[in-house]
Amino acid sequence: MKPGKFKVNNDGDSLSATITVQPSLALKISLYLLNILLIAVVILFTVGGVGVIVLFILAFEILFIRYSIWHIYGSETITLKKDTLTYQQFYGFIKLSVKTRKINKTLRVIPFHEDFRAGSNAMKLIFESFDESNDPVNLYQTALVVSAQDYEVFMRSFKQLY
Repeated sequence: MKPGKFKVNNDGDSLSATITVQPSLALKISLYLLNILLIAVVILFTVGGVGVIVLFILAFEILFIRYSIWHIYGSETITLKKDTLTYQQFYGFIKLSVKTRKINKTLRVIPFHEDFRAGSNAMKLIFESFDESNDPVNLYQTALVVSAQDYEVFMRSFKQLY
């Protein structure tokens, strides 16, 4: 997955970062065509009276539409304050619920290189704090990857906040 478009906003009291999917034209066309094909198959089997197969294909199509919407229009926003981490994912026009995690003592941001291909610098961000027993707790891991340059920009703002 290539790095998404990254935007950071630091207002002094909070740090907000938004990562947005940057799909290629080929990916968009492929996902649109596959969805159209699956919908056509559902219609053909429905008209043909093959109900059991329609249920399986329809269930798969619902999952595939969600996958397609995420990979074409997806974005996520992370907001950090001194004692909380809040995040929300967007599937285009569909917003998932806002989730907030308490930061117990400190917060660390760990870059995780998911793609080990030579020359790839795309990474996910892992936000880690500690529980009452001083054991590390993973508060959130970004679903989308960012570039090394965007990570550096984020970390400069992060160090200003903490």
